[in-house]
Amino acid sequence: MELRGPLSWRIGVRRFDHLVDCALWIRAGERIEVPAHRLVPGPLDLDEPPDPSRPLGFVPGAEWLGWWLSLVDPAGQRPRPRTDLEPADDTPDPLGLAPWPALRQVVAERWPQARDWHTARQRDWFARVGPGNTATNEAVRQVERSLGRTVRPFSVEIVLLPVRDEVIRRVDQHRYLVPERVHDSPRWSVWLRSLVLRIG
Repeated sequence: MELRGPLSWRIGVRRFDHLVDCALWIRAGERIEVPAHRLVPGPLDLDEPPDPSRPLGFVPGAEWLGWWLSLVDPAGQRPRPRTDLEPADDTPDPLGLAPWPALRQVVAERWPQARDWHTARQRDWFARVGPGNTATNEAVRQVERSLGRTVRPFSVEIVLLPVRDEVIRRVDQHRYLVPERVHDSPRWSVWLRSLVLRIG
């Protein structure tokens, strides 16, 4: 949401990011063991993951981690593109899975299932909750009232993740990975007010 013109604040909340959600679904479905990294969230919030299509370990965790970081931390370090590979390599990933051949193969096969899960999840959420969320605006208003002034201009992007953990991960000073269960709970307003107070 952006208020009061270009020199004001902006908090963008991205729920149902197609690539992010499907990457998490593929990690869960293929039971990919990913190396520890501060930006890797806990397990997908799914009652029963689909059966793997390959033997466990077919997709090296480092490949999935490389893809994940290219999705959630685009300004971070990524593998250099190789000139001998087609960037998208006939996969649905516009960022290119060419550096990760085992993952590329699995994603190309499993994409329809991941997409169907993502679409059904999105449809169910809108039927249950509907659009519109005033918690963000209200958190900023509360901070402004407590400060006795308008907040300084800032821009923050929140990427919501359908995962079971409750850890908010800071990508950089402008981007955070937030579990949906945190965003949809009373804890969200408390965390958001704290963030706005610090940066605004």
